[in-house]
Amino acid sequence: MNCRLTKNRLRTMNRNVIAGLALTVLCSGKVVSAQPFAGDECYVGPGLASTLLFPYFEVDIANPSGVGTLLAINNGISNSTLARVVVWSDWGIPTLAFDIFLESFDSETINVGDLLNGNLPATGSGVDLSGFPNCDTAPPFHVNPVLSFDERTQLVADHLGLLGPKFVNCVGSAHPDQIARGYITVDVVDECSGVEAGSPDITPENIARPYFAESNGASGVARVSNRLWGDIIYVDFSDNSAQGSEAVPIWANSARFQGPDQFTFYGRFSAWDARDERVPLPAIWNQRFLNGGPFAGGADLIVWRDPGERTDPADCGTVPPPFPLKDSTTIVDLDGSIVGLAGDEHFPLATQRVSIDSLSLPFTFGWLQMDLSPGGTGLTGRH
Repeated sequence: MNCRLTKNRLRTMNRNVIAGLALTVLCSGKVVSAQPFAGDECYVGPGLASTLLFPYFEVDIANPSGVGTLLAINNGISNSTLARVVVWSDWGIPTLAFDIFLESFDSETINVGDLLNGNLPATGSGVDLSGFPNCDTAPPFHVNPVLSFDERTQLVADHLGLLGPKFVNCVGSAHPDQIARGYITVDVVDECSGVEAGSPDITPENIARPYFAESNGASGVARVSNRLWGDIIYVDFSDNSAQGSEAVPIWANSARFQGPDQFTFYGRFSAWDARDERVPLPAIWNQRFLNGGPFAGGADLIVWRDPGERTDPADCGTVPPPFPLKDSTTIVDLDGSIVGLAGDEHFPLATQRVSIDSLSLPFTFGWLQMDLSPGGTGLTGRH
């Protein structure tokens, strides 16, 4: 687990948004199918999943009429489902965790701004949760705001890269524009774990108290059960605009991912021993862009990256290893001219929105090929 030092003890819209995780996939030459099927070891695409990745969120803390993020978590099967939502900083460090209950084919819509204000989605008290362990002591029933004032203040500080009231270190990069940033994962689980803020314990990064089942038979919280789907909407209330995308489904496959040296989605937390059994995201992505001419509003890339290793909190104003993350990006125009992008730190964080203009591309219309190997470790292709 990450160790944080407490203060009392040690311890524009009108832009074309290009989702960095909705790109054409180059993955061992396989063709993405509509659903996972037997023998497909590198499936990334539409379908139900054991984990959802909402790759980026942004919330304007200073201006409620500024940018915000809405997301929906959906149960795609006829049985009820319990899921654990984990909010992560742009350094890939968890800051908040809580459970949600979904009835048959149910949907939960969440305003990320509400989460930062300590208002969490609550299940009605009449729902029968007897089939899920620990829900009698830690049910997803809440009287909002669930979080204390200090917890809410700390949560916002964590996603602005600032010092908060509870800790003397930071878990994310500073954002002077007052726009909180991060990403969110949602895992199918089989028991309630309650609400945790600040340094949440029951999250995928915790291998001391297994979140995933271990080879020695220790039980975990998360399940291998592909049943979730979702979507995300980025809104700008100031000009009444919005852009939407699907959540990234992370398929789980117990038969495929077993043993050491397996590159999996959460593998960086357990020395790549495949205990999470989740299909990893590829490192190489292609995306067409149009940035200029009649489309003068510009274009953005939204890019989530696997840091390749566990990240620890750091002194505010500094950046911990393995950041800044490196990349290798090539631009191709319609005539086939190929140009390597100068530098190798265009997408330095675990999640970010990057303006195409900031990349100083020589073409207004073409496509990008980005090698986003986790932390520059060359882990791509090990799955």
